Amino acid sequence: MFWNRVRQAIYAVATLVGFAWPIYFLVKFIKASEATTGSLGFDLPAFVEQVWANAASGFIAADLTVVLVIAIAFLISEAKRLKLRFWGLYIVLIFSISFAFGFSFFMFMRERKLAELLDPVEAQA
Repeated sequence: MFWNRVRQAIYAVATLVGFAWPIYFLVKFIKASEATTGSLGFDLPAFVEQVWANAASGFIAADLTVVLVIAIAFLISEAKRLKLRFWGLYIVLIFSISFAFGFSFFMFMRERKLAELLDPVEAQA
């Protein structure tokens, strides 16, 4: 049970960091877009263009895309296996906020469910 709690703590911290760090860069992108275009808001075409702007960013984008597909397949299979409720919400969070946030949150909730299955009495305390 100790290692489950350690993993829960790690995933909880990763969830917070996975929200704050990507959002920080997203806000910077929006501010930079506003400075160049004069309009406030998220410029999706400019964002996609910058993601694939050079070989280095293209490498990271391609690598993360493959990991994203595998992580979503894992998420769906684990959520069904463990009978996690609202498993589709994690996928929505991955695409609406960030992969780092949505997947870390899923892993946190997965660990909670595993703890509950391993020791239902302690999990309710």
